[in-house]
Amino acid sequence: MRDNQREASRRRLLDAALGILAEEGYRHLTVKEVGERAGVSRGMVNYHFASKAGLIDAVVRDIREVFVDQLRALPGYDRMSGLEAVMAKLDQYFARLAEPGPGVRARALLVLLIEAVGSPEDISGERLADQLDLVRTGLEEDIRRGVADSSIRPDIDPRAQAFLLESLARGVLLQYQLDPSRASLADIGRAAHDMALAALAPRGKAS
Repeated sequence: MRDNQREASRRRLLDAALGILAEEGYRHLTVKEVGERAGVSRGMVNYHFASKAGLIDAVVRDIREVFVDQLRALPGYDRMSGLEAVMAKLDQYFARLAEPGPGVRARALLVLLIEAVGSPEDISGERLADQLDLVRTGLEEDIRRGVADSSIRPDIDPRAQAFLLESLARGVLLQYQLDPSRASLADIGRAAHDMALAALAPRGKAS
């Protein structure tokens, strides 16, 4: 199989897995269903990902990498202060969550987060945490950089704040799926932005 054909087949399988998770839930995520939705043979799942667990790892990695790519595409992202980078990540998260549907990746991630609590054989909490830790680590690095460049308060605990912000984002994802009529995501996003800014910015500069 040529490289472009291999990559196209792999992409179809990832999109199929994301769609199944978002629309039908984890129980419907089988090698057979993924292959049928992707329009490829069942054996192609094992060819590309070795196992269902490998497919799930690839799905979580894809969710994370797409989010990071969207961040890097923001104008001036590579020149942002630590605080600006943190706020950009938070704002980008809510912008993606607010996409129609909401976004397939956001819903798929929620399904995986919920399922990981029960630790099915193919998706343990530890496996998922390993991938999501990369997101939290990046956020923690931004906070440390913000402390160093004076855009973030020096008394902040970077690890604790990164964990708290990530928990806020995941919690909103869960609550919004349960009751999307309670508040608009735009309002929630603005409230989260203001709260994070007030917590992180040096005294008198939270604006």
